[in-house]
Amino acid sequence: MLDRYQIIDISQPVNSRTACFPGDVPFKREITVSYQQSKVINLTALTMSPHVGTHADAPIHVFGDMDSGVDTIGFAPLDPYLGPCVVIDLAGRKEGIEVSHIRKKLERFKEFPKRVLFRTCQEIRYEVFESEYAYFSPGLISYLSSHGAVLAGIDTPSVDHVSSKTLPAHHELISSRMFWLENLDLTRAREGSYFLIALPLKLMELEASPVRAVLLGKDYL
Repeated sequence: MLDRYQIIDISQPVNSRTACFPGDVPFKREITVSYQQSKVINLTALTMSPHVGTHADAPIHVFGDMDSGVDTIGFAPLDPYLGPCVVIDLAGRKEGIEVSHIRKKLERFKEFPKRVLFRTCQEIRYEVFESEYAYFSPGLISYLSSHGAVLAGIDTPSVDHVSSKTLPAHHELISSRMFWLENLDLTRAREGSYFLIALPLKLMELEASPVRAVLLGKDYL
């Protein structure tokens, strides 16, 4: 089946140069066993925030008790992260995304998409934390949810503005029972319809998970 599709990797690379949200924990690798020493294997350990690179957040990221054992990313359903989606091109935008910016674009599709990814960056400089970027307005999320959308994704560090202390987009997504992806790389994806695969790991004690997000596109062979 997959040989009929072009696979577009929409994940940002993760290494020691990958930027992270101010105050968060960057990626760090430790070689615990080297082949040179053991003559058998290489083993490593890693330390990083689960929000480094392309990732999915869980509700407990913005409220609740981390020791409660609920609402972590390991409990997230998989359906929202797997299925038909559309990419909406807003490249160059560095402010809040409102319904007026996308309504006409979405009206072009025969059915309202259940998963919507927003391309706002002309290029991804994953080594740099971009402090000016596009983010979701609560009205946009309400609009998407009211039309049956289950997931929204964006190619910026957060669905909220970097300086926000109330995180209205995060809370509106949770209230609307929607799921979301951050730090995508959509520079190779033209506006249009795709099939999304972006499953979070089954991390039962964390508030987010890295994902290897890809798009399958029949029209881009």
